[in-house]
Amino acid sequence: MSIVRQFADAFNRGDVKALVGLFTESGSYDDLFFGPHHGHAALREMFERMFHEGKGYHWQFDTVIEDARRAAGEWRFAYTVSDAIPRSAGRPVRFKGMSVFDLEGGKIAAYREYADTGVALLQLGFKPEGLAKVLAKRVPAA
Repeated sequence: MSIVRQFADAFNRGDVKALVGLFTESGSYDDLFFGPHHGHAALREMFERMFHEGKGYHWQFDTVIEDARRAAGEWRFAYTVSDAIPRSAGRPVRFKGMSVFDLEGGKIAAYREYADTGVALLQLGFKPEGLAKVLAKRVPAA
């Protein structure tokens, strides 16, 4: 089974141990909402937080291209916000994106993702002015 499919399966099961095990010891994960994390301890903490703050995750990779050094996939992501986030509790969140996996020795050395975060933030209940403030921080410097 491809590393991307293993990743999605472990994520959908909420299996933190399996997820962390897919990464090299110094592996990194750059998440759109949680930011960059490096190494097994930081990855474990990030995944645990994700599964605490959301429930009913479904991450489906529709198109995957993969070789021994790199993988990329288009995906659909869905979850419901847990009670750990009172202002958004119970809200369903759905959005599409793409991920790139840098691979070393059959493990993930670096993971990064791209998506329209504005769509997700609106579903989380951000007001337009709050959304503009968050997204303005992501505009690359010229």
